[in-house]
Amino acid sequence: MAEGELKKRLLQTLAASAEREGELHRLFGEPPPSDPNEWGAKDHVAHLAHWRRHAGKVLTAIRTGATPPEAGDIDSLNAAVHAANRGRSADDIKEDALASYAELARAIDDCSDDDLLKARAGRETLAWEVVPPNGHLHVGEHLGFWHLAQGDEAAAEQAQKWMLEVHEATFTDPRNRAFGEYYLACYYARQGRAADAMPHILRSLELNPGLKEWARKDTDLDRIREEPELRAILG
Repeated sequence: MAEGELKKRLLQTLAASAEREGELHRLFGEPPPSDPNEWGAKDHVAHLAHWRRHAGKVLTAIRTGATPPEAGDIDSLNAAVHAANRGRSADDIKEDALASYAELARAIDDCSDDDLLKARAGRETLAWEVVPPNGHLHVGEHLGFWHLAQGDEAAAEQAQKWMLEVHEATFTDPRNRAFGEYYLACYYARQGRAADAMPHILRSLELNPGLKEWARKDTDLDRIREEPELRAILG
């Protein structure tokens, strides 16, 4: 890959994410869910902003030689982020979301090619690989959650296909293409759509056999875990 090309591609995916996330921003005026445990559009955006900011901090730490922050107990952290942002105004959440995009873009831009390709200590990933799961992959996932909660399965599925299109247009190496396939497989699996999920699971494991260990414990696959084909693959 030519010098600067990786950085350019990461910034392009971030721009695509920001544009698509506008779909949620435009829904801020809708009444919030009556159940405090349910998420409205504003809650999804606040959550996405938190994890973008986390990705920027990870990149900056790796670039400067500091210890990258760890997420810890993700479920507890997500609950805390939800609670902390629930009472904030729509304008504040939107402003914070836009700021988080700018912060992550700045963190990417501050990195050299060598910085982006540094190994992340304690993980089998490179520094730049913190961006997609906190960028377009995350946005597509949460758009799916939102639309499914509204009963719009077609819009939810379309958001997942958008996510895969952005990913495959940007990352052409087998290992990273596998993550796009896997995210789409997980969407179908969470709906119990085994016939739709299996081709993407198979493709993701073919591209990146290392995903098999994660798939064995991934709760996203629980609804289809007893499918004979999946059991045969995962052992």
